[in-house]
Amino acid sequence: MFPGVLLTANGVPSRRQRLIAAHLWAGKESAIDAEDACLWYGLRAEWLRPDVVHVVVPATSGARSRAGVVVRRSLAEVVVAERGLVPYVGRGIAVLTAGRGARSTESAIALFSRALQSGVVTVDDLTTARESVGPKWCSRVDRALVTVGVGVRSPAERDAVALVGRSHILPAPLLNAWLDLGDGQRPVCVDALWTDAGLVNEVNGRRYHAFGEQFERTEARRARLVAAGLVVMSCTPTQVRRDGPGVLDRLERTYLANAGRGMPSGVRSIEEPWRPGNRAVVRF
Repeated sequence: MFPGVLLTANGVPSRRQRLIAAHLWAGKESAIDAEDACLWYGLRAEWLRPDVVHVVVPATSGARSRAGVVVRRSLAEVVVAERGLVPYVGRGIAVLTAGRGARSTESAIALFSRALQSGVVTVDDLTTARESVGPKWCSRVDRALVTVGVGVRSPAERDAVALVGRSHILPAPLLNAWLDLGDGQRPVCVDALWTDAGLVNEVNGRRYHAFGEQFERTEARRARLVAAGLVVMSCTPTQVRRDGPGVLDRLERTYLANAGRGMPSGVRSIEEPWRPGNRAVVRF
């Protein structure tokens, strides 16, 4: 498979065999990196290639990228966070280095967004990881980090925030605000919240909200918000792009109709709760 690494079986190598072979070839100080490490932590990057393995090695290593393996050479110490049959870098490093391979800033934002919302990483994890990898190949990642660092969790939400920022009526909302609805169920995170009006705005895209169980969860969540007494508005990414003035006008009129009423009784803003990261179903 690689120089000095033989597969003693017929057929196409499995992903597990590729991971093991890449680690054996790269050396005992190497670790599985980037998209492949993300998968170990339960986060799949859209641009993951099953026929390629990402590894990180010390800067002094002689290993270089070749067919079937991408090698990242690190001036910082290669820290192993978890081990299966092979060692893996930490969550923050995994997500950050995977983001460097994104096709666009929007794709990087989407990856960081899912990592944050699912509890795989925290903003501090990403910040620490960014400090350790150095500036190389990070211009796109830096733009994405600025976005998620201020509380915006997706490209669509970023566009919606920019739209709200053009308003002469709407004050700045709380972004990705966590709420205890007082109904005895789990807290919820809303995209934008105006506390003086008890107004919530959600950006619901077809990709993550319109199908199957996700649609059911989205509708159940909306019903909880309304039952708690909040005014809930929603828009789609397409509406924000194609009819931004119309979306903004509806938000402004709804805000003016409710400004001054405050938050409903029993609903309160809370700190972001800690949630354990999801684990991959198939782990190597």
